[in-house]
Amino acid sequence: KIKNLLDFTMVFFLCDGCNETLKKNKVDAHAAKCRECWSVSCVDCSQSFPGDEYRSHTSCISEAERYEKTIFRGNRKLDDSGTGHRQQHKGKKLTPQEAWQQTIEIAAESAPSSIKSHMDQLASLDNVPRKEKQFRNFTVNSLRLKGPNAEKIKDDIWKHLSKVREDEKQKKEEAQKKQQSSQQAAQDKKKEDAEPTSISDDDKSSSKNAKEEESPSSSSSMPSEKQVTKAVKKALKKAPNKSLKFKALRKTVQETLVIKTKNDSAKKEWKKLLKQCVDANSKKLVVDGKTVSLKD
Repeated sequence: KIKNLLDFTMVFFLCDGCNETLKKNKVDAHAAKCRECWSVSCVDCSQSFPGDEYRSHTSCISEAERYEKTIFRGNRKLDDSGTGHRQQHKGKKLTPQEAWQQTIEIAAESAPSSIKSHMDQLASLDNVPRKEKQFRNFTVNSLRLKGPNAEKIKDDIWKHLSKVREDEKQKKEEAQKKQQSSQQAAQDKKKEDAEPTSISDDDKSSSKNAKEEESPSSSSSMPSEKQVTKAVKKALKKAPNKSLKFKALRKTVQETLVIKTKNDSAKKEWKKLLKQCVDANSKKLVVDGKTVSLKD
């Protein structure tokens, strides 16, 4: 199967004066010859660009979206105005070369007069090297930088490009931090809104006491002697030499049966119940001082 057509990496324009189709790097040369060329339009999205505004138009809608129109099933590249004009597709990361070309175009707009003409010419070229050594060699032929002042012009151009690239990088980082901060603030607000209304300490205390009173495992509700006896034997079977200190046995059985003793009266009641169970099972349980053992 034929793969879906990729987006244009090189934008073509139409002269609004004579309707001649132009490659981006040929627009300036055509404008110098054509007296009617006061603006150019993008071939794909039909957006019109007066003067030098066409330089910022680096990418556009795909051929598939252009020709399929209403039956197009991919992600549309239209901007909010519906014109199809967009410098960068949403969610699409620029390649290093595309980002470099964008930097050159931005640098051309803010270039000092001494290198302005060279920067404008550089912005209309494709595949400009990103590394300094290759860049210098490229400018010799492409910009015809030869002669005694050539090296100084190359230095000025490269310094200007490096400064603009660093500035753009900082702007991008600041924008990302701002976006992350906004997203975090939105998440915090959403989380805060989702939390229940705060309750006063008095209300919490009264609510807690009410729950304890209603709970089946509160101080007033103790397990049966049969349950306690069974838990005692089970705890002693697992213990070393099948014996435990009375205090350790009481704690183990209390955790097993999930017995809550919130006050002194409940603690006394639990101790009394455990002692009754141990005394009532003297055939199986032997009490020696503070130690309880299980007979074989």
